[in-house]
Amino acid sequence: MEERKDPIKFALWGLLVGNIEDMGILPALQGGKAIADAINTDEKDVLEKLQTLDGKDNYEIKDGNDDYTFIITKQCPFSAIYSEIPQWSEESMNLVKSYNRKADGGGALHPLCLVHKGVRNAMRAGIKSIGCRSKAGKIEIATEALEDVGITESEALEMLEGKACLFALPK
Repeated sequence: MEERKDPIKFALWGLLVGNIEDMGILPALQGGKAIADAINTDEKDVLEKLQTLDGKDNYEIKDGNDDYTFIITKQCPFSAIYSEIPQWSEESMNLVKSYNRKADGGGALHPLCLVHKGVRNAMRAGIKSIGCRSKAGKIEIATEALEDVGITESEALEMLEGKACLFALPK
């Protein structure tokens, strides 16, 4: 007999996949906006607000350059869901690949990356999402974001080594 799976995780997966297949990536980005609206309500700074989702001790912070501070998420805040959901649909993954090819896209490995990026974008703090790395070591980099923040792909890959996400916060 197969072990019972978490119905909440299945519901989240089903809603996300079903909506992405019907409407494209917008539901994932809008889901991120809804999360941002929920955490963007008090007087904390943007990193403190993001820690509500990402975890208090889940960041490595690098001073970076004159314009940006680089934030490295040690573990994906959505990692607990991966073990109990079906594979992302081929159509959903094709939409993520299409998003990654857009000039202002990139850096997403799957639909939950789009949700995460949607949160950062909706914070309206000028955050640049640079890249993600899976536990298996697959990496996706947003090349336009690299140019925007003034780092090379090798610098981004170095910061992502053994970590989950990389984004830049304007100083």
